[in-house]
Parts: sequence; C-alpha cells; structure tokens
Amino acid sequence: MRKILITFVPGLIAAGAGGYLGHLAAGWLIGQGRDAPMLPGALAGLACGFCSIDRSRVRAGLCALIALAAGLLSYWKLWSPPFETDGSFLDLIKNVHRLLPYTLIMLGLGTFLGFWWGRESTNPWRHRFATTDRSSTRSVNDE
Repeated sequence: MRKILITFVPGLIAAGAGGYLGHLAAGWLIGQGRDAPMLPGALAGLACGFCSIDRSRVRAGLCALIALAAGLLSYWKLWSPPFETDGSFLDLIKNVHRLLPYTLIMLGLGTFLGFWWGRESTNPWRHRFATTDRSSTRSVNDE
C-alpha cells in the first residue's frame, strides 16, 4: 500500500494539476488567436511523469484517462462545438463523434501524450527517491 501511495498518487495528482494548467494555457492561447485542444492532455502527462519515480503502465492508463477528461472539459468550457447543443457536458459527450476531425485528432494526440509521458518518469531527481532495492542486481563489472 505504501508503494502505491508513493508511486501512483503524486503522479495522478500532478496529472490533474497539469490538466488544469493546460486548460488555463489553452484559454490564454485562444485569447491570442491560437488553437491548442491537445494542451491540457499533454501537460497532464508531462506533470504526471515529472512527479513519478518509476515506470508504470497502470499509471499511464490512468493518466491517459485524466488527459482525455482534461481535454474534453477544456473543449466544453473554451470552444463552441460545430453543432447544436444544449450547453451541457453530457450533450458534448453524446455528440463527440460530430466534432471536426482536426479537433478529434488534437484531443487524441493530447490523450496519447498523456499516456506516453505519464508512463515514464521524466523527473531528473528520480534516482534520489527510488523505492526499489538495487543492491541485488549485478552489473558486468561485478564479475
């Protein structure tokens, strides 16, 4: 249980924070006349990887779900869909297949980056916090 708390929870909390920062950055870019629907998902994965200390596919899958949720929530709040809607998030989810191909590709790319960057530790100080015992491994120089 302790290892799960140490390895999963900080990364997933950071993924949520990164998704929120991506939402704010996407809103700022919209104000500048740019479009970046993949940004919330990508920053969720980057933050998750930065706060992680080891590699995990399970955490990567959870981070991809957070990245997808961040991308869809940001799209719902910041952009207007190209179809008639009642303005609810559930209506956007029901009609997500009607979004423009560019938007679907960007949301998919953000989700993929959330998975890819969330599976590895991108933290440069990860060796200080490693929880695995490396004393039992042998190297080529030990022989």
